Amino acid sequence: MIIDPNLINLLLVIIALLGFLTVPLAAAVFVAVVILLTLNPAPIPPDFFVDYSLALRLNSPALLSIPLFALSGELAVAGGIADRLLSVAALLGGHGSRAAGPRTILECAFFATISGVGSTAIKAESQRLLPQLTRAGYSRETAAGALACAAVLSIIIPASVPLTVYAATITMVPNIVATAAFFPGVLMALTLLAAMTWYSSVRFSGKKFHLDLLLPATVLSGVFTGFFTAPEAGAYSCAYCLLVGKFLHKSLRVRDVWKTIPKAATGAAAVLLLAGMGGLFAMLMSGCGFSERVAEIVFRYMGGRVGSILLMNAFLLGAGCFLDMPAIISLLVPLMVPLVAKCGMPLAHFGVMVVMNIAIGLVTPPQAWNIAAASQMAGVPPWRTARAMLPFFFPMVGCLLVVSFWPDLSLWLPRFFGWPV
Repeated sequence: MIIDPNLINLLLVIIALLGFLTVPLAAAVFVAVVILLTLNPAPIPPDFFVDYSLALRLNSPALLSIPLFALSGELAVAGGIADRLLSVAALLGGHGSRAAGPRTILECAFFATISGVGSTAIKAESQRLLPQLTRAGYSRETAAGALACAAVLSIIIPASVPLTVYAATITMVPNIVATAAFFPGVLMALTLLAAMTWYSSVRFSGKKFHLDLLLPATVLSGVFTGFFTAPEAGAYSCAYCLLVGKFLHKSLRVRDVWKTIPKAATGAAAVLLLAGMGGLFAMLMSGCGFSERVAEIVFRYMGGRVGSILLMNAFLLGAGCFLDMPAIISLLVPLMVPLVAKCGMPLAHFGVMVVMNIAIGLVTPPQAWNIAAASQMAGVPPWRTARAMLPFFFPMVGCLLVVSFWPDLSLWLPRFFGWPV
């Protein structure tokens, strides 16, 4: 399909204008695409193109895992599995005031393996971790800042909803990018753990095996080896949480299950709708060659691979300050894929870099969704939380740069399990 390149500027202006008027981004993309196709001398009618593109984009098995993992996280919270996983992590983190901060990082890393939704992570962890940190002597804003940074692990460590959206956007097998994200996620957790240990040291100069540990172990091993597809891993996680919460812990009631379904469906629907609209946008960009021309200009003027990767990181970090995850992946990633190809970066490695930028964007003002949520839970102003989390923010950026320029950290594990990268 041939698109007049001059109309692409109009498309971007319409999306920006409607976004400024607080129109939901999915609706803004839809309106802009229909206007462009109406003005463009296209060989097919706009309604047919929109219907076909949406069906093609949303008919993806990978996207089915998004509502399943969202539901899994809600069931884990309602059924008490999340609390027990956090208890196991607390045993590994030790006791005492010095250990309260590092224990927070470990508990968030454990919870990340069963829920790829950051808002669910903060809701589940704040009720337990904020009182722990304040009792250990941390101020409420420092406790909220530490929790906001630690909660980003939920969208880096598999199972991660952003990783699944990325895989669906570029038509990649979700298992590949999920496997690639494991060691970078561990590195981010270790970075935060080291930062929190340092902060704690400056500030403060034989247990029962839990069946709940089988959930993250089996989900991760199934995804890495290919035994589970992404939807199957999500369905397994839901069934496990439902059965263990109901029959083993006996803390999950039928009415709790009915309450979790609307919560999971609402969040997943917003992601899926924007993913579909992002498909329209991506097809238009490829139809006019806009992203290829941008890639040529950027690669030439940035002096090659290193400068281009640094610019992509800066661009994604800046976008994360204002846009949410589905918008960044659905709208910006298709624009950057030609530049990624010119840099010789595998798409699995690029996906990990994108998700880590999104994770850091969750604690970067002015949007800073994690800071806003953690501040609300802690009852402190967001600006105080943002200032208190700076000792953890800069190590996260350093970790991002390591992952960006060390591709083997992301690609070794997929290659070990035989995935094509």
